[in-house]
Amino acid sequence: MALSLSSVPDVIARIGDARDVAFGSYFLPHGPMREALIRAAERGAHVAVTLQADPYRNPDGKRDNREAARLLSAAGAEVTLLRSSRVPFHLKAAVCDGIAYLDDRNWTARGPEMVVADDDPSDVAIVQDAVRNARAGGDATLATRKDEALRREVQLIEAAGDEPVTVETERVRSSPLTEALRRHARAGAPTTLVVGRTKHHSRAERSALRSLARDGVVVREGGTNEKLALVGNAAWIGSGNATGAWGRDAKQIEWGVITHDVSLVNAVRSALERDVASRAGGLVGNCSRSG
Repeated sequence: MALSLSSVPDVIARIGDARDVAFGSYFLPHGPMREALIRAAERGAHVAVTLQADPYRNPDGKRDNREAARLLSAAGAEVTLLRSSRVPFHLKAAVCDGIAYLDDRNWTARGPEMVVADDDPSDVAIVQDAVRNARAGGDATLATRKDEALRREVQLIEAAGDEPVTVETERVRSSPLTEALRRHARAGAPTTLVVGRTKHHSRAERSALRSLARDGVVVREGGTNEKLALVGNAAWIGSGNATGAWGRDAKQIEWGVITHDVSLVNAVRSALERDVASRAGGLVGNCSRSG
């Protein structure tokens, strides 16, 4: 197995001396990552970048990748603006000279995120195909399609027995994953859900959170928008939100892995402990089975 803990600064440094870079992101604003890709293309590296042409939840137009595409193209990079009507693209991944890097947020400089490095040739080929060709795939370790990535997260929860389960997500609504959390809590096992900071939850999200709390799930707002799950000495890390996957969204290009790597599991545990302890958004629900 070849998964290990990395970071955004590590990936920026790797891009700085790579000969071949394939990079994908949902949104690529001005910042160190975009500048690193531009500099790599300008010095003659082969740089291929895929971005979502029409990001979701973008009523004010601030999430616009056209400027990034123009600057990268001018520097010599190959740029694809992928419309969601072809395939929704929520992947945050890069391949630099045969090593894949997977990010659970959006290569952001604003707050924590989990970056996984992977040099397994099968995994690298899957990530490369997802980034360059918008084709989802999977093997025993990695999935790059939303429904499969979330299915693996559900499997981890369902195999938990009476172990504590903690899940973090940016967004949530009723889905197989929330049903797995509900069953775990109803069985009397400790179950915690951390949801991201937001000015307001949709009606469907709020309803799902209230329902989970009634069934014994401890629900905290104020997370850092990471996508994580922890069960004992195993962790799920991915880019997919706990919103389910149906119809066209099931084919969304995402990523998800289950890992027993000690450094990754400990990093997930630390991140979840940090966000569970945060009271930035307060406690939505902490209902026991008897309460």
